[in-house]
Amino acid sequence: MSHPTSSGDRQSTDGPGRPRRVKVGVGDLAVVSDDATLTTSGLGSCVAIAVGDPTAGVRGLLHAMLPSAENTASSSVPAKYVDTGVDALLAEVEAAGASPRRLEARLAGGAEMLDLTAAVGPRNVEQAEQSLAAATVSIVASDVGDGVGRTVRFRSGGDLVVRAADGFERTI
Repeated sequence: MSHPTSSGDRQSTDGPGRPRRVKVGVGDLAVVSDDATLTTSGLGSCVAIAVGDPTAGVRGLLHAMLPSAENTASSSVPAKYVDTGVDALLAEVEAAGASPRRLEARLAGGAEMLDLTAAVGPRNVEQAEQSLAAATVSIVASDVGDGVGRTVRFRSGGDLVVRAADGFERTI
């Protein structure tokens, strides 16, 4: 797992007076406690899980590819999988000062991009719901499913801006 550092890893700015952006890649996560905007793109069947503690101002974003690390040869990249990624994300937001009792989650992605018998997108969403429920974290909003890719921006106020590949944008 990597985190934004003071040296600027995975960070960019949108210009003077605008908050910095922290890019979260596929199979990765990041946690911030300032006004940075967490972003990730390329959400097809992948799922983005955004969690935050509005009181502490701590937020984290996970971009997971597959539902479960179970039966895999290596779990050296926990953020690649929803189950281990949620565990890692929750541990890191708590280490950054978030209270487990105040965490709220938002989900995006999990599209059914291909006509497969065991579609990955819906399974990713189901695993995210189960993992968050097991950790007693409420899902307060979601934009999941369908057959369209998404990009998300998790802003400092706790809003998750979801832009679909067809151009439609909404805030959850």
